[in-house]
Amino acid sequence: MRLAVLILAGALVAACGQKQLAPGAGGGAELAARPTGMAVIDLPGIEARVTTPVIVTGVAPNDWYFEGQFTARLIGADGAELASGPARAQTDWTTPGPVPFRAEIVFDVIAETPAALVLEEEVMGQDMPDAPAPRQVSQAIKLVPTKR
Repeated sequence: MRLAVLILAGALVAACGQKQLAPGAGGGAELAARPTGMAVIDLPGIEARVTTPVIVTGVAPNDWYFEGQFTARLIGADGAELASGPARAQTDWTTPGPVPFRAEIVFDVIAETPAALVLEEEVMGQDMPDAPAPRQVSQAIKLVPTKR
């Protein structure tokens, strides 16, 4: 079963308070059951053990995108960014409503590493002092080293 986890910006891994949201059974009902205004991660699942590159899929409201993409990050338990990559729209992102996305994030770890997969909307003027904080969705995963 696929689950999405919504946590406040700055909260990182499973130890943080999380609200779990079940996306639904599938088809059109699944899209209707998703939280309004927030991205939903379909893959990988919560606490999934992933190797590089991790493929991230789901849907996000069209207003999360700028020029057809937004940012996907892997954040370590210490809050440091381990890797990032663009989450790209898989259909026309200018159409109102949920838009499917796909991201591929390459990372390098030497031991199994707990991390948060964080999706963050693109906000125009994000560097400006009065800019709104970007919406974020996060879920805990485990990064697994690639055998060499």
